[in-house]
Amino acid sequence: MKTSLSLALIVALLSSAPLAVATSQDEQALMTGVQGFYGWALKNGKQVAALQPQIKDIPGSKKFQLDTKNLKAFSGKFMASGYFAPDFPAALQRYYGKYQQQFQAYTDAEFAQMARDGRGPLMETEDMDIFFCAQEYEYKPAFIKKIKAKAIKLDGDKASVTVVSPYQWEAEFKFVKVGQRWLIAGYCVFQ
Repeated sequence: MKTSLSLALIVALLSSAPLAVATSQDEQALMTGVQGFYGWALKNGKQVAALQPQIKDIPGSKKFQLDTKNLKAFSGKFMASGYFAPDFPAALQRYYGKYQQQFQAYTDAEFAQMARDGRGPLMETEDMDIFFCAQEYEYKPAFIKKIKAKAIKLDGDKASVTVVSPYQWEAEFKFVKVGQRWLIAGYCVFQ
């Protein structure tokens, strides 16, 4: 009885050892993905942000709409970076589609009220850096190097990573494993 219990314990310990190594490698790969994305954002952010959907006034009225004519090109820039999972464009579509529907549902009276009171930001993306999910003024490579993982959760071929910046703001990334690579499926407001 003792021998079978000891053997079962040894088998259990040995079978769990590779999991710990894989987890450490996965955690490192996830943070490499976050850091790589932020490096890409530093180089390409202005060009990509210029393509994001924007609220546009409808000439001759008090109404506005969300102009999504560049959404495919906007999504394409993210995908071309190599850091994003194939379903990431759907996350962008969900985010901007939600606001497109919301704005289309406004009544004439609501548009008139906003015209009198001022509109202010109606989407989070109007009032933040869409890559760093914050309102800081300047990001540099040294800033990116100081971004650390606060929490990493692995669940098979899915993972979530909450990172914290040197300024102590947090951003959450969702990842999926595609082949041998961890790719971003969603982050910040784009979930």
